Amino acid sequence: MTTPTSERVAEAGKWARRTWPRLWPPLLAVAGVVAVFWKLVLTKQYTFLASMDLANMVVPRLEAEVFAIRHWSVLLWNPYEWFGQPPVGQVEPSAVSPFTFLLALAPLHQGQIQFFYVHLWYVSIHCLAALFAYWLFRDLRCSPGPSVVGAILFATMGFYGNTEWPHHLTPAIFAPLVFLFLLRALRGRTPLKSAAWAGALLGVSWLCGHHEPPVILSLAVAGVALPSLLSRAHRRQTLLRMAVLFGVMVLVSAVQVLPAIEYGKLSKRWTATTALTWKERVPFPEHEQFSVKPNELLHLVMPGGNGMFSDPFVGTVGLSLAAIAILGAFRRREVRMFVLIAIFGLLYAMARFCAPYGLLYVFVPLVEKTREPMVALFLFQFAVAALAALGAETLFASPEPRRELKIAKALVWFGGGTFGLFMLLTYLKPAINSAILDGDPRPGMIALIALLLAGLYQAWSRGYLSRQWALALLGLLLIVEQGNEVGWSFAHVHDSHDSGRMAMVNALADTQDLATWLRTRRDRNRVEVNEKDIAFNFGDWYRMDVDHTYGASMLTATSELGGWWGDRIGRMYGLNYVASRTPTRGGLQEMITGKTGIKLWYNPDAFPRAWTVHQIVVAPNESSGADMMNNWPFDLRATALTVRSKPALDTCGGADKVLWIGEKPSQVWVNVEMACKGLLIVSDNWYPGWRAEVDGRPAEIWKVNTVIRGVVVNAGKHTVAMRYRPFSVYFGFAFTLVGLVAAVVMQRRRETDGADALGDASKAD
Repeated sequence: MTTPTSERVAEAGKWARRTWPRLWPPLLAVAGVVAVFWKLVLTKQYTFLASMDLANMVVPRLEAEVFAIRHWSVLLWNPYEWFGQPPVGQVEPSAVSPFTFLLALAPLHQGQIQFFYVHLWYVSIHCLAALFAYWLFRDLRCSPGPSVVGAILFATMGFYGNTEWPHHLTPAIFAPLVFLFLLRALRGRTPLKSAAWAGALLGVSWLCGHHEPPVILSLAVAGVALPSLLSRAHRRQTLLRMAVLFGVMVLVSAVQVLPAIEYGKLSKRWTATTALTWKERVPFPEHEQFSVKPNELLHLVMPGGNGMFSDPFVGTVGLSLAAIAILGAFRRREVRMFVLIAIFGLLYAMARFCAPYGLLYVFVPLVEKTREPMVALFLFQFAVAALAALGAETLFASPEPRRELKIAKALVWFGGGTFGLFMLLTYLKPAINSAILDGDPRPGMIALIALLLAGLYQAWSRGYLSRQWALALLGLLLIVEQGNEVGWSFAHVHDSHDSGRMAMVNALADTQDLATWLRTRRDRNRVEVNEKDIAFNFGDWYRMDVDHTYGASMLTATSELGGWWGDRIGRMYGLNYVASRTPTRGGLQEMITGKTGIKLWYNPDAFPRAWTVHQIVVAPNESSGADMMNNWPFDLRATALTVRSKPALDTCGGADKVLWIGEKPSQVWVNVEMACKGLLIVSDNWYPGWRAEVDGRPAEIWKVNTVIRGVVVNAGKHTVAMRYRPFSVYFGFAFTLVGLVAAVVMQRRRETDGADALGDASKAD
C-alpha cells in the first residue's frame, strides 16, 4: 500500500521526466549566452558602459525612468532635460519599453541604479533573444541541439552581440517571434490567431526603443508576404491575414508612435550634418555615411568590425552551417526564404552601393528617417542564424561525406591560409609596421577555430563522434568564436589602458558632492551645467532641473530662441546655480568647489520659478516672437510675450505675491496672491497635454515668451495646479490595450487551419 507522500514523490518524478527534456535545451542556450558574456555576468571587472553615448546619456536616462517606476509612476514628462521634454515622444529613452520596467526590479544603491545590475539586465536581454530564437527554430522542426546552436549564434553574433545601445538591441530581438507567428499565419496554422500575435509582437518591438529596427522588420514582414499577395490562388486569404497583422501592430505600437508623431512635429533632431525638423528629409549622404562598405564584409568572418550596431561578424561556425543548409536543404522553402531575407538585409545595410535602396528612401514612409541603414545587419544576421540552425539540423540528421568534405576543405584553405599569413606577419613584425598585429591579434584565433571546425565536420561524417559529442563540440567552438569578438571591447574597470574610457563612467559618481550640496538649497530653481566640464546628463542622473542635455533632439521653440545660455533667456528660465570650473557669465558668486575641481556658482539675477505680470506684448508669429525675445528691450519680469492674441489683464498699484511652489515631474502647484487680474508664469516648457486648474476649475494655459507656460489668475489668493495629461499617450495606451486584448480574444476563439499561402505561392500562377 502506497502512502500519500510516496504518491506525491512519484508524481513529481513523472513531472520531472516529462518536463526536463523540454527544459534543458533552452537552459543550455541561456548558459551559452552567459558564457559568451562572462566578463559582465561573472565578474565586476569589466563594463560595456564606457562609451560617450552610454555613460553620458543612456545610463542617466535609465536612472530617471527607473526611479519613476519604482515610485509607481511613469516618467511621461522629464523636467531634467532642456527645461522639460516628453520622454515617450523622444522614443529613444524607451519610457514605455517593458525592458525598462524589468530593470526597475534591480536593487538600488543610495537611491540610484547600480552598474553591475545594468550589466545583468543587458545580458538578460541577450538571454531572452536566445530563447526567442530557440522557439522559432523548434517551430521550424529543428531538433533541440541544432536549435540551441542557432539560438546562441543569434544572441551573440554581430549586431546582437556587439550593440551596446539597449534601445537599438531590444526592438531587434523580437524578429524570431514575429517570424514564428508570421510563418504560421502564412502556412495556414490558425492563420488569424497567428497573424494577430505576429502583429502584437511587432507592435511591442516598436515600444522597445529606436525606430530603425521596427521599420526594417516591418519591411521584411511585408516582403515575405508579397509573393502570396501577388499570386491568384490565396491573395484574398493572405490580404486578410496581413491586414490583421498590421492592424494589431498599429494598435499595440500606438502608445509609442502617437506621442512620437506629436513630438516630432514640435522638435528638432540633430543628425550627422545639421538639426532637422519633422518636415525636412534626412539627407541621403547621411544614409551613405552610415552604410556598410564592401571592404567591411571581410568582418563577416574576421573580428575587428565597428563594434557597435554596424558589426557584420558571423564567424566560421555560423557561415559554415548556413552553407550546409544551402547545399543540403535548399529545397526547403524556409531555407530559400531565409536566404532571400539575408540578401535583403545585407543589401539594405549597404545602402550606398545598392540603387534599389534609393526607391525605398524616396517612396516608403519612415525609411528616410532611418538614417543608419547598417542597422539592417540585425535582419541579415537573424536570417543567417535561422540558416545555421537549419544547417545544423541537416548536418546531424544524416551525415553526407561529400558535402562535409566540401565545407571542411573550404575551412582548411581559409584557416590554413589565414594562420599562415598571420604567422608570417608575426615573423616579419620587426621589419614591418603592422596595425593588425599591434592592435588586434584575433585573426590567428579565427584561423585555429576554422581548422578545428573542419576536423569536427570530418570526424562526424566518418562516424568518429556521436551526435551528442559533435553537437557539444560545435557549441563550444561557437562560444569560443563569439566570445573572441563580443568581450573584446569591454573596458576593464581598473586597467590604466582604459582609464580614459572609465573616466566617463566615473564622472557619474565623482560629482555626487555637488548634487548633495545642491539638494540642500531650497532656493534652487534650475542648474546651468557647463557641458565642457560635465558632459553627462547631470539632471537625469541626479533628478534635478538643468539646462543642458546630452541628447539627439529638443523642442523647436526652445532651439529657435537661439541662446538660452545667454543672460536674458537664462534669467527667464531661472538658472540660479551654475556648475562649471570657471564663471559662465558675469555677476556669479562662488559657492563651493567639488572634489573634481568643478565649482558651484550662484546667480542672484535669475528669475524665481514662478512670477506674475500684467503687461503683454503680442508677436505676429512664432518666428517674430523668438526674434523679439532675443532683441527687444522689454523687461521680462514685468512683461510677457504671446503670439497672435493675448489674455485680458488688469493693472493695479498693489504687488502680487507667489507664496509657495510645489512640483513633481508631471505636476506643478503654485499658491499665489494677486493684487488684481494678472498672468502667473511658470518657467517650464509649454507642450500639448499640460492642463491647468485655478482653485479646482479648468483654466487655459497660454504659451508665454514662445516657450513657457502662463495662466490667467484673478485678484485674491488662489491655488494654481498644472498637470501633464497627454492625450497622445493616454489615447495611444488605450489603442495598445485594444490591440493586446484583440490578440488574446482571437487566441480564445475557435479557428480551423487555412490554406498554405506560403507553400503554394510559387505555383499559383
